[in-house]
Amino acid sequence: MARFKDWETEKSGPGLFFVLIALVVVAVLGARYLGFYPGSGDGITLTQTEPPMVTEFVQPLGPVVAIYHTHTSQNYAPKTSFATGQPGDIVQIGQAFAQALEVRGIGTVHAQSIHDYPVFRVAYENAAETVAATVGANRSVQMIFDIHRDGLPVSAKADRVVTTINGIEVAKILLVVGKDNPNYAQNLAFAKELEARMEEMYPGLCRGIITKDGTYNQTQHLQSVAVYIGSYPQSTVDQAERSAQLLGNVVATMVQEPY
Repeated sequence: MARFKDWETEKSGPGLFFVLIALVVVAVLGARYLGFYPGSGDGITLTQTEPPMVTEFVQPLGPVVAIYHTHTSQNYAPKTSFATGQPGDIVQIGQAFAQALEVRGIGTVHAQSIHDYPVFRVAYENAAETVAATVGANRSVQMIFDIHRDGLPVSAKADRVVTTINGIEVAKILLVVGKDNPNYAQNLAFAKELEARMEEMYPGLCRGIITKDGTYNQTQHLQSVAVYIGSYPQSTVDQAERSAQLLGNVVATMVQEPY
């Protein structure tokens, strides 16, 4: 009981009052020193009325660009890939395209299934299954590219499909849109946007757009196009690979462009 009375006396005495005053002073000085005190000028602001502006591209969940090859065994020089049902040079070109996008922060899915073996004429039917499966499994996909190489006559001059950009030879790119397709208008608009962006960034890279009978499996997405990079026998793998890298740069700007 005596100890309780002593504590009550000590708590209400002047000693405790001065201790409390000292603690307040120390707290204020510490807050000012650390920059938490109002008006300190260069400290950390605890209250923020507006969120910081985000200017960089925010990667959506899942791949944005889908890449596949209807004619998976295509090459830029005579090889046995078609006869043996193996991936041709064109898959390497698709991979260069995908890598250029990935470096720029664009997620990709690159289907490498063989569609033109053992029966070449059913390649588009086989590829349709791949496109459907890819889109079904990746709802985040915004663009689809079917990567080919052209097959011009041997007599065609190389400059028809090869150009020089920044002092380096690259294969020209042709865009193909299928006309028998409910998405034809949207696919064509997408191809025109792609062509314009290529011309803006790399003049001479695109050799135009052609429309052809058929769907080219572009019925499954509004932004789908067939891309012919170079031609056999006028172009080389190296030229085509450089073009694919440039195409990746172009497509990345289209994906990252603010809506």
